[in-house]
Amino acid sequence: MRLRLLRSSRWRRAAALAAAIAGVALSGRAEPATPSEAATELVDSAPAPGEKALAARLLAPCCWNQTLDVHESPVASDLRREIRARLRRGEAADAIEQDLVVRYGDRLRAAPSSGVLGKVALALMLGIAATFLGVFALLRSWRRGAAQPTPPSGAAAGAVRDEYDERLDDELRARDA
Repeated sequence: MRLRLLRSSRWRRAAALAAAIAGVALSGRAEPATPSEAATELVDSAPAPGEKALAARLLAPCCWNQTLDVHESPVASDLRREIRARLRRGEAADAIEQDLVVRYGDRLRAAPSSGVLGKVALALMLGIAATFLGVFALLRSWRRGAAQPTPPSGAAAGAVRDEYDERLDDELRARDA
């Protein structure tokens, strides 16, 4: 009897209808995309010039953990789409970044702008450069000192005499006498 129920046309139709509904529901679309829609999606998914660099400089405002270029969230996807559309319209990347920073705050930037941090970095680099120049000058002076001849000693010292040596010797002889 059970076998007869499975073979009945009513059950077959119900199973076919359920399979069709499940297929449509799982596909996400009830109708196939037209070629123009598919081409538009392909063009829209191609990054605009400068988009990747801008997305790499901005954090995702949903969690502030990753940059927009790697973060996968609806907010990050929306911002990437907005950046792409605005770049294609001809807006400058800096203007877009500034607008987004006004909207979400300075925390949106992955790296802070060159404020205090830039000045500290410049001072640090100048300090390192001055240290290297000082070490270079010190090594050069040591090298010059090693290259100069040493004054003669011993018997050769008598050969290099001046009038002060003669006067000193005369005074010493006069004292001894």
